[in-house]
Amino acid sequence: MKLWQKIFLSTLALMVSITALSSVLLLRSTRDALWQREQQRAITQHQYLAGILQTGVVSQRLRQGVVLLQEEQTRQAAVQLLEQQTTDDYLAGLMLLDQEEKALWNQLPAGVTPPQATDEGLTQCQLQAGDEAREWYLTCAMPLTLESGQYRLVAAYAVGDLQQQLNLQALRAVGLSLGMSLLAAGGLLLLVRRLLKPLGALRENARSIAGGNYTQRLDVRSKDELADLAQDMNVLAQAVQERVEQLEQVAEERRVFVANLAHEMKTPLTSIMGYADLLYLPREVSEEQRVEYSCIILDEARRLRSLSAKLMELMTLGSVNLTFVPADLSQIVQEVAVSLEPLLEQTKLSLSCDCPPTFLKMDVELFKSLLYNLLDNARKASPAGGRLAFSAQVEGQQVVIRVQDWGRGIPPQELDKICQPFYMVDKSRSRKAGGAGLGLALCQAIVTAHQGTMEFSSQLGEGTQVTLTFPLCQEVNPHA
Repeated sequence: MKLWQKIFLSTLALMVSITALSSVLLLRSTRDALWQREQQRAITQHQYLAGILQTGVVSQRLRQGVVLLQEEQTRQAAVQLLEQQTTDDYLAGLMLLDQEEKALWNQLPAGVTPPQATDEGLTQCQLQAGDEAREWYLTCAMPLTLESGQYRLVAAYAVGDLQQQLNLQALRAVGLSLGMSLLAAGGLLLLVRRLLKPLGALRENARSIAGGNYTQRLDVRSKDELADLAQDMNVLAQAVQERVEQLEQVAEERRVFVANLAHEMKTPLTSIMGYADLLYLPREVSEEQRVEYSCIILDEARRLRSLSAKLMELMTLGSVNLTFVPADLSQIVQEVAVSLEPLLEQTKLSLSCDCPPTFLKMDVELFKSLLYNLLDNARKASPAGGRLAFSAQVEGQQVVIRVQDWGRGIPPQELDKICQPFYMVDKSRSRKAGGAGLGLALCQAIVTAHQGTMEFSSQLGEGTQVTLTFPLCQEVNPHA
């Protein structure tokens, strides 16, 4: 059973129950009020008849001039008075009982019996059905004292019209309740379907998302709980869409990464195999050629080693638990500068360092790799006889590191791509210098692991500046 059907049937059942209970209570209240009024009317009429009997007996005694009528005389006088009472549509019959409940005079309708006598001596009323169809009588019995004898006066009052009226009211109430219930059911059905219509849209939206349409959104116009749910569905769809796009982007980046890796490894391997074949084949190779071929093979092997080392470092950076300890940046820079001296000497480059004692929380080996790659990239981009500059300073709660060269620079449209794996601005120069396009990608990963940022600013023909920002280690830093 669907939700709208459950809500509709539950609400309808509750509404019908309340309507029926209200109708029953109203009918019962009306019936009790009418019967109480009718009973009061009958008792009043009955008291009037009893008064006639008592007055008539007293009058009979006065006419005979006696102090007290005999019992037989009293009964005869009472019967005569009863015979003089005419019945009508309301007073259906009379009956007089003696003290022993023996009928002295009986004109009650067929099937009507007097109420049972009680010791309280009060007027008793009882509703009875007559022998004829749709005939109802309200019988009243009142204790009556005539002279010295005790009697009971019983009268039957026709209340069939009142009973029919009550039955008709009950039928009308049932019909009215049924009609109102049907009308309410129709209105309730339309209201429930209208209120729950957004649920259908939510269901279709969920199915659309499950089918791969992550751009599907719901138009939220109301301010109820369903609108909140629709808004949550939109947020969910947006999150799913963003996640799927991220996964697709990661998958595409991995595909490009693998393709570039295969391409980058293919070139040196081809060179190594080609020149190795030249040395292996049984042919005359001069000493000069042998040295040349061996140097080419050695260079390509070194390139493969550098490629595999950077690739391994890049791939394992996110899966290895790094150890961060406070370390003096000035000492790290000096060690990196010493390791770069042979390479700088080859092209007559000078390196100036301006780095006061400054402590950072770092993984020392990774941070050395970061600085080495940045300075090595600056070296490759600089002309022979040029210069490089390294500086670090504390700005507020951060340490700002700058690496500057005055080389060929990077085109503005290339700045947002240079940190992609295997991306090289000038592929011919980079390969000639032994690069594979992994250095800056590795630098970006190391900077991210150290909760830092890396930005590039460059002008063609004027050089490039790399700006690194890291949180300051306040525990041991003299600048804190």
